[in-house]
Amino acid sequence: MKDFSLHLLDLAQNSLRAAATVISFNFDEDVTANRLVIDIEDNGQGMDPAATKKAVDPFFTTRTTRKVGLGISLFAAAAKRCGGEFTICSKPGKGTKLTAIFLLNHWDTPPMGDMAGTIITLIAGNPGVDFIYRHRRGKAEYRFDTRIIKELLKDVPISNPTVLAYLEEHIQKGLTQMEIL
Repeated sequence: MKDFSLHLLDLAQNSLRAAATVISFNFDEDVTANRLVIDIEDNGQGMDPAATKKAVDPFFTTRTTRKVGLGISLFAAAAKRCGGEFTICSKPGKGTKLTAIFLLNHWDTPPMGDMAGTIITLIAGNPGVDFIYRHRRGKAEYRFDTRIIKELLKDVPISNPTVLAYLEEHIQKGLTQMEIL
């Protein structure tokens, strides 16, 4: 994958297939420590210990339509290739949490990519799922939570094209302002 937004899109699909109703993406950039920590957590069906161990194997998948599952293994490999680490914690009935640590200044650390477009794509295709995106860089922080937005919208669907266009602009603006600080 050429950027983090594509990793998120792919990994969110795993969560959606596991019947998650809440998916959380947390990015924590610590320039002083030269680390980027990414946590992706869901409340899906989770995995037993045997499946959790196999999840980083590209030749393991629970899908019946194909024989490989590359999303988690590519994300784990990217972290390790960039001098970082990868962990996965999962419990049946409780969900799954992936944590990847990247060295910020490593030449193989992918760029962020189109985070706003990825989040909007996930919302548009899955309006019944809640997505939480938090990105912290030093003291600057941007938060986005569809649960709050749905509450404000009341009877207007979050998948309404006008709403989606506004939300994408809001996310892009929030992330840009965070970069300036």
